[in-house]
Amino acid sequence: MRVTAPTFKPSPATTTGSAMPRQGTAAPVKAERLRPEFQPGLTYRFVVKTELRTGGRSFAMEQQARFDAKVRVDGKPGIVLKGRTERLDATLSSGGATLSYRSLEPGDQGTPLGKHLRVSLNRSVDLTLDAKGRVDGSQVAGGGDESALLPGMPSFGPEELEQIVAGLPQAFSEKPVAPGDQWTVQGSRPVGEAGLVEFEIACRHVGQVAFEGHLCDAVEFAGVLSGALPNGGAAAEIESGGIEGRLHYDPLDRMVRHSEQTSQLVVARPAEGGDPGQVERLPIHQTSTLRLLHVVPTP
Repeated sequence: MRVTAPTFKPSPATTTGSAMPRQGTAAPVKAERLRPEFQPGLTYRFVVKTELRTGGRSFAMEQQARFDAKVRVDGKPGIVLKGRTERLDATLSSGGATLSYRSLEPGDQGTPLGKHLRVSLNRSVDLTLDAKGRVDGSQVAGGGDESALLPGMPSFGPEELEQIVAGLPQAFSEKPVAPGDQWTVQGSRPVGEAGLVEFEIACRHVGQVAFEGHLCDAVEFAGVLSGALPNGGAAAEIESGGIEGRLHYDPLDRMVRHSEQTSQLVVARPAEGGDPGQVERLPIHQTSTLRLLHVVPTP
């Protein structure tokens, strides 16, 4: 299944970012290369929030992730990141019942959900990035008692850390861009525990904005989702799907300072217990935000 991305339509400016005013005749703006780049010797902390609703179930997660950057020792260009989760708050609701977990709350650690989540929270991951910031290798260390894992429950650990890093460069152009420039990007992104879906988005550089005291380059994007969900059930196909969002890139830290995106899709799959050929349609709504807390020298 392949769908062409729609013509880009810029969304209204967010309340946290406002365009810089122009005075007089503006000089031509030089195209610049915008690309997240981890710098060796620095530690990056991000907070990622995700909300997912599907059918009668909902899930909310807030994860604080730390990445320590150092040079590759194999002689190739790129970076090695040591990533780990420093904090995780999660809430799952289904059928009127709610389970919650806070990794910094001592009373939550001994619950069945707490024991389940700590199996992967205790793991760190070394990610090898190439010269373009793409993940081309990973190695996991540590872990917990896997007998504590609960069947059917999501886990959070090395895979989620890798997804954070892999998602950072996805909306950026390979070529230098200036305000007003547009480009198209293809790739894949996760949808909860259902798996990866394909996307094709149209992006636009909307200019420099002041975001929480930082002068950032703003990029808005909108597009389509397509493909199959490997963990969404037998023959689960995306019948329709769209994604839109906005990001702020800090040219001084050469990193995404903030991003937000919303995706909505309808998944078609064989109905459970139904007649052969009967299809049920499951709507899925997901919102996610990423915020760079700080960049500091690695202790």
